[in-house]
Amino acid sequence: MMAVPVFAQTAQDTVRARILFVDNLDKLIFTLEEEDGWLKVQLDGKPKAIAPSFYALDVRRGDTLTVAGVRKAAKRSKKSNESRLVSATILNVDYASDHDDQGALLLSMDPQPSFQGHGTSAFNKWVDANLVYPEPSRKRGSEGRVRLRFTIEKSGELSKVSVAESSGDPLLDAEALRVVRSAPAWEPGYVKGKPAKVTLLFPVIFKLSTPKKNTGSFSM
Repeated sequence: MMAVPVFAQTAQDTVRARILFVDNLDKLIFTLEEEDGWLKVQLDGKPKAIAPSFYALDVRRGDTLTVAGVRKAAKRSKKSNESRLVSATILNVDYASDHDDQGALLLSMDPQPSFQGHGTSAFNKWVDANLVYPEPSRKRGSEGRVRLRFTIEKSGELSKVSVAESSGDPLLDAEALRVVRSAPAWEPGYVKGKPAKVTLLFPVIFKLSTPKKNTGSFSM
């Protein structure tokens, strides 16, 4: 039986489609719904046009992404109707009716929240500098990621700091909470010239790089 040849094609494309699956949020891989099948999307890097680098993009099934990029699709067969959009960037996010509007609110802020006048990356460095690896966790070789949720109030103060996703180690969770709760005030974001509060997700990574280096580092 002769094999059916597959023809790859590359073209710049813009797609607006509903999210069927969030394959990997940290790596920004999604499966979108098209009229005649599915489209796998791998987004480029950290979408700074959508959110600051500290913000974990909060998209869920049912939301709609508008993305632009290079499509690489094989000739569709009866066995598969999946294509792939690589090197994609987000143009817009439309949230489903049952989704909170925090991501959309952050997009509308001008300027967006900043930390100590040096942008959001300064908060990453501040957390990294003040994080202390719990000694019992270090001895056990315990590593993990703590995803925190907090609100930047209109005053710039942080409130409602809580664990949205545990690392699995209560000591690591507690240390991440301690550091973020002790952080100085931010410069709030503004909407139409007025300060506005917004709730964000912030991941803190605890990783033992060498036996003598016990600090955790922030990463998306």
